[in-house]
Amino acid sequence: MIKQKACEWKQPIHGPKTIKRNRAFLKFFVMFIIGQIVSLGLIACAPISLKTSTTLPDPRNLRYPSLQCNFPKVERRQLKNGMIVYLLPDHEIPIVNVSVIIRTGSIYEPSDKVGLAGLTGEVMRTGGTKSFSADKLDEELEFHSIHLNTSIGRESGRASLSVLTKDLDKGLGFFFEVIKNPVFHSEKVELAKEKRIEKIRRKNDSPQKIAFREFRKLLYKGDPRGNEATIAGTQKLTRKDMVWFHERYFHPDNMILGLSGDFQKEEMMAKLEKLAAGWSPLPEPLPPAPVPQRPDVKSINFIAKKIPQSIIVLGGFSIPKNHQDYFAFSILNDILGGSGFNSYLTEEIRSDRGLAYSVGSFYTGYNDYGVFGAYCFTGSSNTYVATSLMYRIIEQVKSGGISPQKLQWAKDSILNQFVFSFSSSHGLVGQMISLEYDGLPRDYLDTYRENISKVVMEDIQRVARDYLKPEKYILLVLGNEESFDQPLTQFGGPLNRINIENY
Repeated sequence: MIKQKACEWKQPIHGPKTIKRNRAFLKFFVMFIIGQIVSLGLIACAPISLKTSTTLPDPRNLRYPSLQCNFPKVERRQLKNGMIVYLLPDHEIPIVNVSVIIRTGSIYEPSDKVGLAGLTGEVMRTGGTKSFSADKLDEELEFHSIHLNTSIGRESGRASLSVLTKDLDKGLGFFFEVIKNPVFHSEKVELAKEKRIEKIRRKNDSPQKIAFREFRKLLYKGDPRGNEATIAGTQKLTRKDMVWFHERYFHPDNMILGLSGDFQKEEMMAKLEKLAAGWSPLPEPLPPAPVPQRPDVKSINFIAKKIPQSIIVLGGFSIPKNHQDYFAFSILNDILGGSGFNSYLTEEIRSDRGLAYSVGSFYTGYNDYGVFGAYCFTGSSNTYVATSLMYRIIEQVKSGGISPQKLQWAKDSILNQFVFSFSSSHGLVGQMISLEYDGLPRDYLDTYRENISKVVMEDIQRVARDYLKPEKYILLVLGNEESFDQPLTQFGGPLNRINIENY
């Protein structure tokens, strides 16, 4: 006899009791439906007693108590060899994060070695160390889930480590090996060069990247910050060049280390002293980075590209981060276009006129200078009118055309965003080592909100008059001039045509 499998469907047996139960259920279901219909009818016939005159408050008039933030204290120490260390224990999760800033960058590259700094920063991590081959290091890091990265940018070098507390000693050992003793294996050097060359070949694929790259080159003309790596120059870079660059700038007294996470301070300091033992300081102080200079002369520039839109960039140099007017100018930037739809540029050009899908302003303060500018992405046929509006709005703000409401909105926005900029101990330590690197006071974060709050209309009007210089800015437009509503020569001065095909 073959038994029926448990998973097979069986035909139900309809006996007298089953039929009786089914009839009772059907009767109950019919009565339930009738009751629901009657109820709905009564509700439909009942008079409406809801008050329809209630209106919600205007969200622009809502007021909230000011946000408060008290930062935990990050302790500053120094190793015997001169390395500055910032420490912030945080035992919430068993992870330790390490960050380091190195005083270096492409600004220190020899003029015939453009691109060397970036490649050095990449191959430090990928090219192995004196104790570990490149492949062995990769294998160890992956096995222990350790994240370790190195890079060198325009004005600084950086390295970072994230490791579980149980693997802290291993992680710190790998970290110091990479920044102290990289060997730049030749095979990895050639691989990095090939990747960089391919990136150079593709650098004209994005119109937006082209526009901002060429704007930077115009701004930093004659300065190493404006240098651009080429295929020929990259091919000439060697392992020996990278070894030299590393030996020149990677010294303990030329870097600032920050640690946060699950550790004890004294134990950590003992570990660091041991790992950094025998690492010699700089043989001589580094020369200061060059301060960029350019004449305050209006410049009109054009890049031809057959696309249906124009990318407009307008700007120049401004004040540095350590300037007494830095906070007022930061607020001014937000009012102009640095912060959302309520700013003048966005409100006028995008919201009111519909001339752009992206428009705004930008401002970055560096150690000895700053860069301010405005940008707009618009249709080709609106190029002249959009550019004219950018000039006009900047001039209006410079002439005092700022409402008290806009000023208060910008201050509130900056203050509220500031509170949420430090959501982790790692982020706070990163801010502290950056402040040290930039030479800013250690109480900068503690006094930031106060410095923003005390800016008044007179300060904004003064910095607008003193530091906005649209009549002397660089104007760069990328697009199809055959579709422009007016020629760019209408903005005065000779038109400089930039050829982007040569790299």
